[in-house]
Amino acid sequence: MKKVFLMLVVLSLLAVALPACAKKPPAPKGDVVLTVKGNIKVTNVGDEYQFDLDMVKKEGKDLKTNDPWLETEFTYTGLPLSRLVEMVKPGDGASTLKVAAADGYTVEVKIADCKGTDILLAYAADGNDLSGDMGGPLKLVFADSLSDTYPPESWAWMVVEVTVE
Repeated sequence: MKKVFLMLVVLSLLAVALPACAKKPPAPKGDVVLTVKGNIKVTNVGDEYQFDLDMVKKEGKDLKTNDPWLETEFTYTGLPLSRLVEMVKPGDGASTLKVAAADGYTVEVKIADCKGTDILLAYAADGNDLSGDMGGPLKLVFADSLSDTYPPESWAWMVVEVTVE
């Protein structure tokens, strides 16, 4: 009986201590280009998950798509929203990513639509970093296959924040 009680005490202590020991993702070392906040379980600075450009580039994937505003096809490289969702782990009930540009323009993307590399926070087009006149440093871009769900006005330039709701 004493052994069972002792085991229960040890297991209870481990259940309390292990979450506190979980390693937090690294904080950005450079200038913050993206802040994710809201209903998220994983953070790296306070109650937010912040990214510098190197952190975004570490997760880079390609998406060849037609840019409806620049009226040409590019191979965009960026952080897939599917990977962003994996990294921040939305909390219970979260269903939407509210993507905000530096000028306050916002676009809502359903978390359920964030599969694979169909939606990116792009930092490069055809291998070149996005300048301000191309929508950089981060631009929300969509695969051609999503044009009915996310029309041209869904594309966002100069993205600085994502709120998980």
